[in-house]
Amino acid sequence: MLEHLKDFGGLTLRGLIATQAPNLFKGVLNELLRRDDITVDKVVVMVEKNQALWDQLSSDVTHSLHRAAEHVTDVDWLTPEWFIEAIKKEHPALASLFLGWRKARNWLGRQIEAIKKELYE
Repeated sequence: MLEHLKDFGGLTLRGLIATQAPNLFKGVLNELLRRDDITVDKVVVMVEKNQALWDQLSSDVTHSLHRAAEHVTDVDWLTPEWFIEAIKKEHPALASLFLGWRKARNWLGRQIEAIKKELYE
């Protein structure tokens, strides 16, 4: 009986993590943008130079993302639209940049796909 409860608890925790992943990632994303002082000017440079976002992340962040990916296996929600929606309240200028500049939005889409590939392939 106890073993079944442990299994159920593990399943419940995994389900909770999976359903709450977008909210958790939203908080982490906004904190990273704030902590690393990511500004419109910095993003413009990255877009213009077509720099890989993954390469700009610190090793502690990439390690944390790899660990999170072990628990969050469905990231279909992770899209440019989700990203923009997630940052628009706390970083409206960045959200506006992606909404108003097609090149930046396309770059963001490529970066999101590259990060998914890095984490899940």
